[in-house]
Amino acid sequence: MGCDRQANGPKGVPEAPVQEAANPAPASGSSDPTQAPQTLTYNTDPNVYTKGVAIPPNNPSTGGGPAASFTVRPALPAGLGLDPVSGVISGTPSAAAAKATYEVVASNKGGSASTTVTLSVNEPVLQPVVTLPAFVTTTLGNLVASTPDQGKEAKYQWVISGGSLDSGQGTPSITFKAGAEGTLTAQVTVTTPSGQLSGRAEATILPVPLANFSLPVAVKAGTAGLTASIPPQSGMTYTWTIIPGTGSATLTSGQGTNSIGFAAGSAPGTFQVQATAQNQAGDRVNGTGTVNIVP
Repeated sequence: MGCDRQANGPKGVPEAPVQEAANPAPASGSSDPTQAPQTLTYNTDPNVYTKGVAIPPNNPSTGGGPAASFTVRPALPAGLGLDPVSGVISGTPSAAAAKATYEVVASNKGGSASTTVTLSVNEPVLQPVVTLPAFVTTTLGNLVASTPDQGKEAKYQWVISGGSLDSGQGTPSITFKAGAEGTLTAQVTVTTPSGQLSGRAEATILPVPLANFSLPVAVKAGTAGLTASIPPQSGMTYTWTIIPGTGSATLTSGQGTNSIGFAAGSAPGTFQVQATAQNQAGDRVNGTGTVNIVP
């Protein structure tokens, strides 16, 4: 409650802008309209409100003579108003407002009494949206999950299932490490003065790409129909490259698959075959083998 102030006589107090609301007249300690109000209090004080949420009417009580009018200064936050007849504070806050103190004055012909009310308006807590890669690779760290920042008063609590949290607990952004193949879940609970809500997202944990491939180590010059292959892995893409050396070769089929065909050059020497396997998370592994061309 705000502290009471004794009657100050007939001297008037300038009225601040007010908004009208239909509310019952406040209780009064006396029915004598010539007796000044002696005390003024409000049902609740201090108050913390939420932007966009209608507040419960805050009703005043006076002691001494009945109040004929009420004023407040400075003006209440946007969307809130003081009824100039009943003194009830009501409305729906339309903007956030920092904690502040407002003086309310109850007056009649005999004088006035005043009190203060303290209130603030917080932004509402928003449903957290978690941003997480759709695919991650098992055992890899430095992966990032995040949620929009909801202000300096917001608190964040993260839980990782199917992996482990590395850093960032208590903030809008974390890094984590993926566990075994399967599903990873990142959940965040955001708490603000206006309430608490949770959000979550899932990622598929993929295997590490394999690039250990089978390849002939020696072939006769000019031989066609040669093959190299990688064990197939679901969801993987493959890129093959022939790297000439003192000898050469030509890739003849299978680019983009786990198995290729190639033909050796006509002159003795060496060349390399390189395979790149990449999973849906974008992680890749390269493998390289050397082939000798013999006469």
